[in-house]
Amino acid sequence: MQAFDEGRKRINDLPLAVQCLLMSGAEPQNRWPRLHYHEYIELLYPVKGDYEVNLNGEVYQLPENSMFIINAGEPHATFAKSHDRALFCIKFLPQVLYSSEQTVTEMEYSVPYVFENLGRERVFFKEFLSETFIPKSFDSIMQEHEQKRFGYELAIRSEVLRIFSFVIRYWYESGGEAELQINAETAAVISKARRYVDEHFAEADLSSAAKVCSLSYSHFSRVFNGAMKMSFPDYVNLIRVNRSMQLLSTTEQSITDIALLCGFSSTSYYIHVFKKYKNISPNNFRRMLR
Repeated sequence: MQAFDEGRKRINDLPLAVQCLLMSGAEPQNRWPRLHYHEYIELLYPVKGDYEVNLNGEVYQLPENSMFIINAGEPHATFAKSHDRALFCIKFLPQVLYSSEQTVTEMEYSVPYVFENLGRERVFFKEFLSETFIPKSFDSIMQEHEQKRFGYELAIRSEVLRIFSFVIRYWYESGGEAELQINAETAAVISKARRYVDEHFAEADLSSAAKVCSLSYSHFSRVFNGAMKMSFPDYVNLIRVNRSMQLLSTTEQSITDIALLCGFSSTSYYIHVFKKYKNISPNNFRRMLR
């Protein structure tokens, strides 16, 4: 089963930053629908019936009134376990969480999303959410989406930011996240480095990144390591692995070809790095999607 790129939605040729979809039905559903991926971060919230989520080949249970987080670029599909169902889906570009001209504070809060979900919870179950504002927040988003009163886009964006500020705080307080020490200089360096890797991930290297950021090799390494809690080469490998996942799920290219396209020096090294970050081999990951 190959995933497909759903692309970026546009209105009047402008990218749509936030999408809200209420998907309902009363007819049987194929298991699984074709996997897809996109540039959006996605929040799933079943308002009627229980669901399963196939994410990168791993299946998660998503009961009614629970929340699931899908990061940008991850192949996924949902399956309703009952015929009478309704799933509320909010999709938003990562830029909604942080602007390209980030403040220092915004950079501190956005860094966890670089690491996707390594060691972090994706599913927030009904029993947990019932003690929070989040169910009411979803109700508010659905109401704004249905009524589309003047300024509804801003209202939805504010609720999305409120939900994610809660998630970031929860991850930090329950997972022992190290407090990030990011000043204005560091924020600018990390922003430039991330943009450089996004545009040149296959050939990105530490020396070139340092030059892009107008820093010496050693100074850039210290700044990046201190802010990201990860070396620059490790970060590049993580981005390369994530890009390779899209090729594994959307093409029939060989593992060797994908490794070279994504900038790995050899197939064996690619497999080693893939297993390090995803706890599965590229071949087994591909098999899980079929």
